[in-house]
Amino acid sequence: MIYLVVLAVAIVLGLAGYAAYLALQVRRQNQDQQARLAELEGVMEDEKTKRINSIRILAQGVLKDELSYTEAAIRITALLDILGEGKAARETHVALYKLADETLHIPRLADWRALDKKTKRRYDKERAASEAKYREFIQDSAKQLVSFSLSDAAK
Repeated sequence: MIYLVVLAVAIVLGLAGYAAYLALQVRRQNQDQQARLAELEGVMEDEKTKRINSIRILAQGVLKDELSYTEAAIRITALLDILGEGKAARETHVALYKLADETLHIPRLADWRALDKKTKRRYDKERAASEAKYREFIQDSAKQLVSFSLSDAAK
């Protein structure tokens, strides 16, 4: 009978030890997961900062006349959308979104290079007309976006 009690105690102690081991493993996994989550949040914050800085640089480029309004509009609106500011930004920077929407069909990069001169001229005229239509509003948006920070679009 004593052997059964000793055996039962040994089994209980063994199971308790195994339960403690598993609890320790779960604790380590949770700590590792929290560390990975913190690292990922840091990377995401860095990416947000890069995108915000890109918006500011593009806005400066517009004000310094270093890039076309169309290029700036397409890039800035894409960045605002990626940052989750799209809905509020569409209300604040209407002209950027309208210009981007109006010129989105114009071919770019290799597709542009493949066009004949006549077609390129037609697209250039179309782009220039759209840019002229929104010029003042885009300048105003660029002035605001030079100091852009998250939720500025909502203000």
